[in-house]
Amino acid sequence: MNRPAKKMHSRLDRHLMGIGILFLLPAAILITFTTLVPIVWNGVLSLCEWNGNGPMEFIGLKNYVKVFTDKATMKTIGNSLVIAAGSTAVSMLLGILLALMIYKTGKREGSIFRFIFYSPSMIPMTVAGLLFVFVLSPDDGLLNNLFVVMGLGSMQHAWLSEPGLVLITLAIVSGFMGSGTIMMMVYTAILGIPESLFESAKLDGANYWKEVKLIILPLIKPTICMVFSMEVMWSFKTYDMVWTMTQGGPGSMSKTAPITMIQNAFTYNKFGYASAIGLVFTVIVLVCITLVRRAMKSEIYEY
Repeated sequence: MNRPAKKMHSRLDRHLMGIGILFLLPAAILITFTTLVPIVWNGVLSLCEWNGNGPMEFIGLKNYVKVFTDKATMKTIGNSLVIAAGSTAVSMLLGILLALMIYKTGKREGSIFRFIFYSPSMIPMTVAGLLFVFVLSPDDGLLNNLFVVMGLGSMQHAWLSEPGLVLITLAIVSGFMGSGTIMMMVYTAILGIPESLFESAKLDGANYWKEVKLIILPLIKPTICMVFSMEVMWSFKTYDMVWTMTQGGPGSMSKTAPITMIQNAFTYNKFGYASAIGLVFTVIVLVCITLVRRAMKSEIYEY
C-alpha cells in the first residue's frame, strides 16, 4: 500500500472511530450519572454521619466498624445469603428439569407447557408475594387446605410465621419465581444441539436419560454456568418479595440486608450507616458472583 493510500486509510479509521465515540457518548453519560456517580456518592456518604438535613460529619470507617460489630445487621446479611443460596438451588434444579422434560414433548404441547411454566416469571414480585401470602396463609391458605383434603393435616404450618420455616419458604418461593427464566434459557440451549447426535445415540441403543447424561448436559454446560452466575446475582434482589410477604418478620427472622438498609435510611435517617450496609452487601454479592464464576469455569464443547 503506497503512502497516500495509507494516509487515506488512517484518516478513514479516525473518522469511523469518531463516529463510534459519538454514538457511545450518550450511553456513557447516562451510565456515569445513573450508576457511577451514585456509587461514588454512596462511598463518600458511608464515611460520614448524616440525617438528611443538617451538615455531613466525617467519621471515617466508624460506620463500617458498626456494620461488622452489630449482630442484628450481620444477621440480616446472613439471611440474604441463605435466601439467595436456597433460591438459586431451587430455580436451577427446577428450571433444568422442566427444560429436559419439555424438550421431549411435541411442539404444540411443548409451547403450551413453556407458556404455563414461564408465566410466573412475568408476574411482578410484589404481586407474586401477595398471591403467595394467600396460598401460604395458616388459617385459610390453599396449601394447608390441600394438606387437609389429602389427609395430611399434620403437615400444616404457619409457613411465614414459624422462625424455622420462614427463610426456607421465602427461598423456595423466590426460586420458583425464577425457574421459568432458567427453563427457557436451558431449553433454548438444548435446541441448539444437532439432531444427528441424538440419532447416533438412538442407534447405539441409548435411552433419553443416557442422552441427557452423555450428550445434553455436557454440551449445555457453558450455558448452565452462565445461567447459574446470573441466577446468583438475581437471587439477591428479593427486597420487594420479602417485604410483601413478611416485612422481615416474625420479629426480624426474615429481615434481609436491603430491608435493614432502607429502614436505616428512611425510617431512622441514618444515611451514612445505610450507605455502609449497602456497600458491604454489594461487595459480598460481587465476591459470591466471582467465586461462582471461577468454580463453574469449564471447557467449551464443540459440535
